This record gives sequence, structure tokens and C-alpha cells, in this order.
Amino acid sequence: MKTIVSSILLVSLVTFSCKKEKSDDPEEETPVVEAVKFAADVQPIFQQSCGTGGSCHGVSSGADGKIYETHAGASSVPDSQTLGSIKHSPGFKNMPQGGTQLSATKIAKIEAWINGGKKND
Repeated sequence: MKTIVSSILLVSLVTFSCKKEKSDDPEEETPVVEAVKFAADVQPIFQQSCGTGGSCHGVSSGADGKIYETHAGASSVPDSQTLGSIKHSPGFKNMPQGGTQLSATKIAKIEAWINGGKKND
């Protein structure tokens, strides 16, 4: 009987003394983006990540009919296609193709531009 009580006590002690440790990897929080301008904030992301200038989504190439090199081209692409692709959402072609997903900050800037009415400023 003593052995059983001791075993139960030991198991209880071990079970309840364990606590969940926080991960060493900090979770990337979605940044809050206030004001976003196409030319200053969004277009540089497209230039760096979307192959503008002729390789993928530029005026001369326009892969899949999407052109991100100009405001007119970028604003004509449906919001859901742009966001679904850059967020790597199911059912969308992940962009940039063959690359890693854009940072949360870059995605937040593009999303803020879209949600702000895709202004050309």
C-alpha cells in the first residue's frame, strides 16, 4: 500500500511540476501599418519581389496577365489574387514563385495599400 501511495505521489509531483516552456523563437507579429504610398512603399516591394523590369510581372512580360511594375497594372489585379498569392493561401499560386514568402511587414504594407483604395500616390 505504501508503494502505491508513493508511486501516485511521485507521478503527481512529476506531472504537475512540468510547465510549458516558452519557445525561444519569437513569433513574428503582424505589424500595424498606418499610411502607405504606392511609389514609396509598395512599388519597391513589387520591384524587388515580383520580377518587374522584364522577368515576371513587368510591362514587357506580364506573367499570367498580371503587371506589378506600374500602378495601373498593380491596381488592376484583383485584391484576392494578390493577397492570396503573397500570403501563400490555399488555392493560390505562391508568390514570389520559387522564393520564400514575403515578410509580415511587406505583406502588411501591400494589404494596407489595397485596403486604402489602391491610391496612386
